[in-house]
Amino acid sequence: MIADLEKKRRAAYALNLCTVSVSQIIDYEDLIVLEQEYEAILNNLNLEAMPKDEPLLLIIKQILDVITFFRIDKVERSVIEEEYNKQVRNAIWSAVPNFGMLIAGGNLMTTGVAIATQVGMGYMNYRNNRNEYKREKDNKLWQLQKAAIEQFNGLRRELFATAWRLADKYGFPDKYRLTERQITNYNRILLDSNIIRRYERLDAIKECFEAYPPFWYYLGSVANKIYRERKDLKSNYYKEIAIDAFEKYWEINEQGLLREDQVAASCALEYIDILLDLSNDSIKINRIEKLMRQAIEYSGHSNDVLQCCAFYNLRINEYEEAAKLYKYLVNDSYNTLFNAQILSSLYVRLNDHFRYQLLKELVDEDGKYLYPFENGKLELGDQRFTEQLFSNLKCRYRYFFDKLNVKYRNEFKNILFGYLKQSGEEILSDDKIYASIVSFFTGRSAWNKDKFEKYFKSKNYGEAIISLLNQYMDDISTLSVLTKDIGLKKIKENIEMKLRGFYKEPQYSLEWGKQTLDVNKKFSDILEYTVLILFSNFKSIKSTIDLSKIHILDEEITTLANKKEIIIPVNVINKVIIKKEKNNQFKFTLDFLGTDGKVIQEKFEIYNDLRQLIQSVFESCKLVRIIADTNEFFNNHPLSNDSLKRDAISVVELINDKRYLVFSDSYFFVYMNNEHSQARPYNTMGNDKFKDGDAIINFKETSVISDVKDRFIDDINKLKTDSKIVECIRCLAKEIINYKDRKERTK
Repeated sequence: MIADLEKKRRAAYALNLCTVSVSQIIDYEDLIVLEQEYEAILNNLNLEAMPKDEPLLLIIKQILDVITFFRIDKVERSVIEEEYNKQVRNAIWSAVPNFGMLIAGGNLMTTGVAIATQVGMGYMNYRNNRNEYKREKDNKLWQLQKAAIEQFNGLRRELFATAWRLADKYGFPDKYRLTERQITNYNRILLDSNIIRRYERLDAIKECFEAYPPFWYYLGSVANKIYRERKDLKSNYYKEIAIDAFEKYWEINEQGLLREDQVAASCALEYIDILLDLSNDSIKINRIEKLMRQAIEYSGHSNDVLQCCAFYNLRINEYEEAAKLYKYLVNDSYNTLFNAQILSSLYVRLNDHFRYQLLKELVDEDGKYLYPFENGKLELGDQRFTEQLFSNLKCRYRYFFDKLNVKYRNEFKNILFGYLKQSGEEILSDDKIYASIVSFFTGRSAWNKDKFEKYFKSKNYGEAIISLLNQYMDDISTLSVLTKDIGLKKIKENIEMKLRGFYKEPQYSLEWGKQTLDVNKKFSDILEYTVLILFSNFKSIKSTIDLSKIHILDEEITTLANKKEIIIPVNVINKVIIKKEKNNQFKFTLDFLGTDGKVIQEKFEIYNDLRQLIQSVFESCKLVRIIADTNEFFNNHPLSNDSLKRDAISVVELINDKRYLVFSDSYFFVYMNNEHSQARPYNTMGNDKFKDGDAIINFKETSVISDVKDRFIDDINKLKTDSKIVECIRCLAKEIINYKDRKERTK
């Protein structure tokens, strides 16, 4: 009789399971829910346990076909998964602020954290927090298409029609069959954000759900939530209700219809949360261990379940079992660094140097991010480990802000100087802007003026900069290390001081162009000031830092980096560079030459810098071609003066004039037809007596030139060319002088 009743209830459960699943897809109108129902329910049915009813199985197949067509992109699913993983990590770190608790045998039984209840499994977590997720994303992004809803509605009607036939065939009581109204009401109740009202509404309809086990999990789950969050009420009353509901779930779901069951796994883990709060005895521990086995079995080794089980093993001091699970998670690349750090501390506690070394080889060859284990002895090195991780955290912040500042500088420049950009050019380099501005405005071409006016008609640069500043403040406001004390206030005040009143109506003039250069410089100063505040705040929290705080700060910078599409290496020191450095251990360097070799090395570095400077000044000029290999040039273009050849750093060909500009570190000259002009020192370019015309550079004073009989020599010592080229030469001379001054000051 009991077996017959169970068979009828299972038939009703199979029908209800499919019907509720499809109804939730329709009622939630959410692609993530659709994805979850596909993975957790509809594509996970144990067909051997299902009623052998061909029309029902055909409808299920049709449902799966429709879902397959509308499934969400994997990238979007990863957004939810990473947010969930972050919540789990935060919850665990709040319970274990330092590894000493693990290694020294700290009693985690008393920590009181309930991971499964607080965060939930991935399946439950999204449903509990879907409004928050959707607020952060485009509401339409995960919206189920209207066409899909129409198809699912048609299939749901067929399911309800099938229910009548199944009820007649299996003879189960009509109360087992859920009606469309009951399911719709149930779905609405689950969306109720008020946990007291949600519980009361579920409790009022529980008689209708004898043949639907998930209902009893949700009833127990909300009671468990009230027990934990509302201590002002009779919390033990709700705890007992939760226990009864969870027991009811296991009673009617002993032989589940799903091969893997997220609800069953969640029920097991939330039940463990409650049992861990009870007095410590062997019966309770045995029940916890059984529930963990059930959770793992029903989850199909789902990583989110294993993450919770690993932590629960820590709480009941089952370190070997915990180590097995953490090892599995690390090898499966799930929260790798986080789990590897906990696993390393467990190996230290277990004095297992062999497994520690294997772990080190897998995830952190240098051992910088694992708990220290030296000479096979247990080492309580929390303080040293914390300092090590804190140091790396600061490096990660520095790396991120270096990249972030480059992004913001480029965006700022593209707003201010967008009219200077050539076709297809995305970013204006700093060392090109000054020369480009001078060239643009001194050219005085109608085309330039038209381009300038069109650009600023299409863009209100003032509003664009305000928007960029607000975006910048929004970004850095997510970092608690900057919101500490008055960090953000100081940053805002600095922006006010630097940029308030910066806006000047665009005017096609060199003066206006130079004013925008000053605005650009002030914005760069603002970015640098933020970094100063950042590291000042790091210094102030150093004495109170612990692993939990380090983790939170690291999560914040990682989240912001993902948003800004900046990849921060776990180990900020680039491993490729390290590898090259290891190879270079066997290379000879200029130091091998002795003391005088340093002079050669310094000269080599200066020449490299100057070559890059010449490249940056002339690369935007279409009238020239840069020749970097001076040796090859003079092999093909004879020059009798060996000193000039030896000093040459770079050659610039004037394409239209068939001449060459040859640059050294302190002067330049013109080369043409195997002859050369006099050398013109860079520091004479600003002297009044050498004040040249817009398109002329004189290498000799007029009196000297008049004495020269050879017409060719006159020409070569009086460079007459396009004004853009002349301006580039002037700009380069100024840049080289400034560069050499900076080098002199740093000696």
